[in-house]
Amino acid sequence: MMSNAVVIPYKPQPRQQVYHQTNDIDELLYGGAAGGGKSEATIWDALKYAMQYPGSRQIIFRRTFPDLQRSIIARTIVAYPKELGKYNASKHEWVFINGSVIELAYFDSDMHKANYAGAEYDVIRWEELTHFEEGWYTFMLSRLRGSTPYPRYVKSTTNPGSVGHAWVKKRFIDIGIWEKIHNVQEVDDTGTPLVHPDTGEPIISRRIFIPAKVQDNPALLEADPNYIVRLMQLPEQERKQLLDGDWDTFAGQYFSEFSRALHVVEPFDIPREWKRYRGLDEGYTDPFVCLWIALAPDGTAYLYRELSQTKLLTSEQVERVRLNSPVLELYEYSVGDTSFWNKSKTENITPAEIFAQKSVPLIKAKKERVNGWKRLREWLHPYDAVDHVTGNIYKKTKLKIFSTCVKAIESIPSMVHDDKYVEDVAAHPLDHIPDALRYWVMSQPTPGQGENAWSANHESMSHKRVDFDTDDDDDMPDVHGFW
Repeated sequence: MMSNAVVIPYKPQPRQQVYHQTNDIDELLYGGAAGGGKSEATIWDALKYAMQYPGSRQIIFRRTFPDLQRSIIARTIVAYPKELGKYNASKHEWVFINGSVIELAYFDSDMHKANYAGAEYDVIRWEELTHFEEGWYTFMLSRLRGSTPYPRYVKSTTNPGSVGHAWVKKRFIDIGIWEKIHNVQEVDDTGTPLVHPDTGEPIISRRIFIPAKVQDNPALLEADPNYIVRLMQLPEQERKQLLDGDWDTFAGQYFSEFSRALHVVEPFDIPREWKRYRGLDEGYTDPFVCLWIALAPDGTAYLYRELSQTKLLTSEQVERVRLNSPVLELYEYSVGDTSFWNKSKTENITPAEIFAQKSVPLIKAKKERVNGWKRLREWLHPYDAVDHVTGNIYKKTKLKIFSTCVKAIESIPSMVHDDKYVEDVAAHPLDHIPDALRYWVMSQPTPGQGENAWSANHESMSHKRVDFDTDDDDDMPDVHGFW
């Protein structure tokens, strides 16, 4: 007598088994290092769900179609038993004998949101989640819906790094103890807690991060014992990322010198005699940013206050700046993005003129991106200083950030190299605070290596003052040339 049993050619490793069994959640992230069996876990977890829930619909995303084709598509065609379903190459989807569907798709642009305007999914899966933008991920959460009483959730896999590193780390890694489900209060883009419109109850998401390293995949190490050796031979940054699953450093990181231990300090009362400045980046849909910076006599700069908010009109922006600038604080100048000098199509006035009318005069920033990033790196770069009491050498930097400036602390280490122009920073959802900081450092001299060189430089210029233009002409004094 012949059997109709279908053999599933997959034996999950222990960490994969934890991934498969964790379903009482809203969002799950699995992985964190290379070789943890992430893609295999994804495709078999998807097949199990498809067979368990007839007529269900799932989607698996990669960032680009070539990535999708050589990983998920190629692997499922080889691995999925043909007795259970067929692959439709024109639609890039699996259709199973019980009516369940698994779509295989890519998402690399805001334009792709339109493809899913009316879509409904029971499970959404993201492969290499840090390759995607947060807005794409949160948009697809609205597509997680349906009329069947099936469990619905998002399951993702990833390594650290790439453009989405910061938001993924914040959403899954930093919420608490790993491998534990956390109830996370959802907030809107201003940080306001969200509540249910009918009940008024807080909107809570259940999230979990399940770590996995190559050591958790004995089948891979048995088949390829030298794989771990090759990971050990990588440069330090990539080795920490791919072998150790280190989320504090990653390949492609632009400001790799950033260190919380070196750059972040607890707030203190800034002496009145220290010089103060403001750096501003214009925006509406993108956040408007204002940074408050103080310069100590030894040349160390302290970012001591920050403002970053979307959907503020120019009049509201200048009012927020004024509200956050105490009357007793006097500023050498406020340097702003050149877009403050753009006139709107409906009004014959620039944002810079509105700021000036409200007693917040601005000077134009130098917009040299690559030189600006290099200059910012000089401020962040650690150098050797000598303890005058003990004679010991210790590391010091010319830029410090108050621990209360949480968005700056998040954004600076999140910047990544541009793929096409590696000297530049890639476009990033968090780049507005680094932009404002870049405008300020470009208005200052390059910091010297050591206190004496810096102090001498500033003392030689301390008698010079400049009255800056705030209108839209091109004869504005060269700020860098004067300071």
